[in-house]
Amino acid sequence: MTQILVKLRDLLGDLLTPVPDDVQEYNGGAKLFTLMYSDIDSSTLLVYKNGTLWANTNYSYSSITKKITVTGTLTTGDSLRFEYSAYEKYTDNELRGYIRSAIYHLAVEKYKVFTAKSDNIIFPTPSEAEESLIAIVAAILIKGNIKSYKTPEFSIIFDTDNMSVEKKIKTVLNQYKKSFGYITYVDLTAEMAETEDN
Repeated sequence: MTQILVKLRDLLGDLLTPVPDDVQEYNGGAKLFTLMYSDIDSSTLLVYKNGTLWANTNYSYSSITKKITVTGTLTTGDSLRFEYSAYEKYTDNELRGYIRSAIYHLAVEKYKVFTAKSDNIIFPTPSEAEESLIAIVAAILIKGNIKSYKTPEFSIIFDTDNMSVEKKIKTVLNQYKKSFGYITYVDLTAEMAETEDN
């Protein structure tokens, strides 16, 4: 699902943005800090204590709680500046919900049955082109008024501004099938049983 999230964010224009000033003062007590933005790229996180870059052994970030726990020494009045990049429009959880809805729409349209497991793994594993297809359908569900989409695999321009979301999804599926050939409906139960036997 990670690659679909990346493609979906690209389609939505929800790119990582540097957060300039997230400064907090330590007032004693628990050394737990909540960042201004919750959906951050933790690999970009830097912490400055009183203006000096702090080693990452002095803190940890939880992607579950979206909080920073400081394990290093702090004195009341110390200033911490958190530098990071974040997504401003949509959280990963919101986008995963739309991706699951897109997968449902593909099954309803008799394209293929995918299942998003609780660990955010999609089964069967979609091809790269199918990842783009799922991302486009999810983007249509989020922003139904889009007039066109383009990916490395295919592009589509909708005929009218008044097309319903469902009609746009059908149009995308028809264009996809023309570009890549017709993909038959997959019996998920049989696929899973075959995988478990191997």
